[in-house]
Amino acid sequence: MKNLFKHFFQFLALAILVVNFACSGGSDPDPNPQQTEEQEDIAVIDSQIEEFISTYSIPGANIALAKNGKLVYQKAYGIADMAQGSEMETGTQMRVASVSKSFTGLAIMLLVQDGEISLDDKVFGDDGILGSEFGTKAYSSRVLQVTVKNLLQMTTGGWVVNGDRDAIDYEQNRTNEGFFNWMMDNSSLNFDPGSQYWYINTNYFVAARIVEKVSGKSFGQFVNERITTPLEMKSTTLGKNGIAGKLANEAVYYGQGGTKGHEYNFNLERRDGDAGIVTTPSDLLRFVMAIDGNPSKQDLLQANYYSQFIQGSAANPGFANGIALSNQFKFFYGALPGTRSAYMFHSNGMAAAVIFNGNADYTKSNYNAFAGAHDELMVSLVTKNLDVFKNIDQF
Repeated sequence: MKNLFKHFFQFLALAILVVNFACSGGSDPDPNPQQTEEQEDIAVIDSQIEEFISTYSIPGANIALAKNGKLVYQKAYGIADMAQGSEMETGTQMRVASVSKSFTGLAIMLLVQDGEISLDDKVFGDDGILGSEFGTKAYSSRVLQVTVKNLLQMTTGGWVVNGDRDAIDYEQNRTNEGFFNWMMDNSSLNFDPGSQYWYINTNYFVAARIVEKVSGKSFGQFVNERITTPLEMKSTTLGKNGIAGKLANEAVYYGQGGTKGHEYNFNLERRDGDAGIVTTPSDLLRFVMAIDGNPSKQDLLQANYYSQFIQGSAANPGFANGIALSNQFKFFYGALPGTRSAYMFHSNGMAAAVIFNGNADYTKSNYNAFAGAHDELMVSLVTKNLDVFKNIDQF
């Protein structure tokens, strides 16, 4: 857990390289959704997923593919619960880890569109959105410079403790408010805001608190009212702590190596803004259709605000306000113990959402090989075999 941000940073750089190469809360899901026609099994798609989960010893996978705004393929593979022998189903819910950041980025952008805040607004201090209410110490000059955009674009310069480790992993038993107070007193910003890109999960914890402060609602309530309900994402909610918090229709997670045994022993509820979403691939594609800039489905953001949403920083043009981009691809990846997830969409009209209930050991250096293979899989799903789908819509 403690080095997750480091490995995501490494993977994001790898993902962009691979993509460049390729270019040279919610309610229970409906167990019986109405569909006029189902897609037949597609061997060229299935073989890729089955080979991936076999190669990397992942129990199960759940995927959904869209073409020009239509859900043209969804399928589940493998096991959702090894102890019970339960098969993965298309309606099985799973954590999406850092893919949650796209929800937070969109939530902030909706507030910008509402005229409530600006991406250039200061976060702390007398003129800041959150003022000086957190922590007991005077804020440093760097803290007082932090803007909303710095949080979303990962350019605050830190929120790190004890050897440059992400503060989000510390003081697990504290409430969100208690953690925020502790974090402001004990973490540091090592660089001037805006000067360097540094992937720190705590940035999105703070961003979620901005959503709450400005809207007057809990983060989960705002996401539900403004995103998941309008998009009919009936299987999407915020996850709860521990095995006791597992949803009735949620898969069991299986870590490997140094992450094994840590799937349920961290404060997921604190991670609402950076890693807390639980959903299904088809629901995730409903979300993607609302942020893809494609006229086939109406986006939640007007054109000028969408342009802001996908604008990266000078420090890292490939990382925008809750979404990553490279050439014709836009995407985001997530990783937690026992969880690996991604969405990706392309200017050709294809989009993919893939969620696994297993993950390689991201505490090891060879994780990059796994991450690269996952990236290649996502690129393949949105750029190859584009004529194998029936012209149907399973949304």
